[in-house]
Amino acid sequence: MSRFYHFILITFFCATPLYAQLDSIQELKEVLILDSKLNEYASGYKLTKISDTLIERNSASLTDVLRLNSTIYFKENGYGMVSSPSFRGTNAAQTAVIWNGININSNLTGQTDFNTISINSFNNIIIRSGGGSTQYGSGAVGGSIHLNNDLVFKKQHKNDLNIGYGSFSTLLGNFKTVQSNEKKYFDLGIDFIDSENDYDFINLDQKNENGEFSRLNISANAGSKTKKGFLSWNSNYFVSDRNFSGSITAPSNDNYKDITTRNLVSWKTNRNKLSSTLKVAHLFERYRYSPNKEKEFFFEGKSNTFIGDYLLEYNLLDNLKISSVLNYTYINSEGSNIGNNDRNTLAAVFLLKHQVSKKLSYGLNLRQEFLNEFKNPFLVAFDVSYQLLNWYSVTLNGSKNYRVPTFNDLFWDAGGNKNLQPETSYQADFGNKFTWKNFQFQLNAFYITSTNLIKWQPSDSGLWMPINISEAENYGAEVSANYLIAFKEHQFSTSINYAYTSAIDKEKDKQLIYVPYHKTTSLLNYTFNNISAYYQLLYNGTVFTTTDNLGIVEAYSVSNFGIDYTFQKNKFPIKIGIKLNNIFNKYYENVAYRPMPNRNFQTFINFKF
Repeated sequence: MSRFYHFILITFFCATPLYAQLDSIQELKEVLILDSKLNEYASGYKLTKISDTLIERNSASLTDVLRLNSTIYFKENGYGMVSSPSFRGTNAAQTAVIWNGININSNLTGQTDFNTISINSFNNIIIRSGGGSTQYGSGAVGGSIHLNNDLVFKKQHKNDLNIGYGSFSTLLGNFKTVQSNEKKYFDLGIDFIDSENDYDFINLDQKNENGEFSRLNISANAGSKTKKGFLSWNSNYFVSDRNFSGSITAPSNDNYKDITTRNLVSWKTNRNKLSSTLKVAHLFERYRYSPNKEKEFFFEGKSNTFIGDYLLEYNLLDNLKISSVLNYTYINSEGSNIGNNDRNTLAAVFLLKHQVSKKLSYGLNLRQEFLNEFKNPFLVAFDVSYQLLNWYSVTLNGSKNYRVPTFNDLFWDAGGNKNLQPETSYQADFGNKFTWKNFQFQLNAFYITSTNLIKWQPSDSGLWMPINISEAENYGAEVSANYLIAFKEHQFSTSINYAYTSAIDKEKDKQLIYVPYHKTTSLLNYTFNNISAYYQLLYNGTVFTTTDNLGIVEAYSVSNFGIDYTFQKNKFPIKIGIKLNNIFNKYYENVAYRPMPNRNFQTFINFKF
């Protein structure tokens, strides 16, 4: 998709007349929070909210936002290519991505490519650490990423336009309008990025060839508020066209096109102590992969998902709430390598939250699935939160989680295994939080044990096929700290995140591939009047690239620096800024033999009106 088309589309919407960190989530009366399970039933979990400022500074991709501001490790096959997370040492299919309470991991691969998620589409992004399969189903083992479109029912008429340009002929832009009052809400957002992505490989006489990519995303959200409830609609359309860049040792001429659409209608009613929420959703994904973009030969696949979800909540007492959820999901998939297949799943969920006192609360979650062809495990989760002192609180949670085989695992031509069983895991997390005025410190220790892991390996016939064989044991600790200090107009803030992760393949007694023992991110901010400057640091420890732990990708650290200035023009703020990435021009790889970008820059100008 050409840059000219993107720019014209942005301009059209702008010219059309328009009418009028966090460990708890506060629900305001004028805000409709669509993922009530995250809001009400997670007090014993570590929840981290990504601020609007952090999103703005890394607006090119969700990968950049989370890589630089969380302990999640990302394996990226070259910048802008397929991006897979490792959350507490689990794999990409064991990390759930939740859109307004709906799990949107691919039915084909079981995971989400984080370079296909537009972060500008959402009001907030929240990281939920720890298992969540009882609430969110398959894949929420190490943790989940929540992408939310909360509707704010108050009078507001605002528009936001951001245009940027950077190295490697990168052009990006996004526009969002919000029009609402006390009864109605509507927002529309559109954003794109287009890049030649032809960066030099440092100290090598090579470039990142065949790395061009372009992405377009359109989102719309609407809601209507009545005396007894809400009616809302959320919609998202995404299309991308990427060439897959090669490595140092092997060139590439691949091309990959994908389209996803998501639509969700929610109806919530309140009657005294009883409330109910009905959700109906449709998810669609389609890909087309060309091994040689100059030829018409390609592989393709697509999936349609239909979801009906009914949640009934009842306040037994002022401090005791129970909920029941009945969820039906129908999936149909077809593709060049998997044929035509479908799956039905019926899930029954029970949730309980008891606020014993202002200091103590606990929760209990139960889940059982039916109808599909697997031996579905009965899932249990609990969580506890206790404020021991004014400055010290503790949390504890434990859960049984699972992941069902994907359609690729089951039906892939000459390799799929229809006898696979779901992966099962048990996890526990213990958290400590200390708060002294402007300083916060949090320490979490976790443990995960998993069985029946799905592993692709050569069969007796020589073909690769998946089987339930592996067991894994993950344990580690996460530390986060934040500090803020101000002197008159000068304000300084700093934050740091560190994770130690041991993830052992018990069959081989080796660390799992692409799981670093150590990861650190840090951020230093300085603000003076209308000027803001910041420094970002990312450190990734050594990772193994082979199961015998002989192949490695070396540890690396990368630094970024940015500065921006805001001024008023006819009472409307305008912000201009520049960001320098990899300021010390260090050579580093995220995946073996695939260098990441050299020193580069991004500029932007933002208008609010």
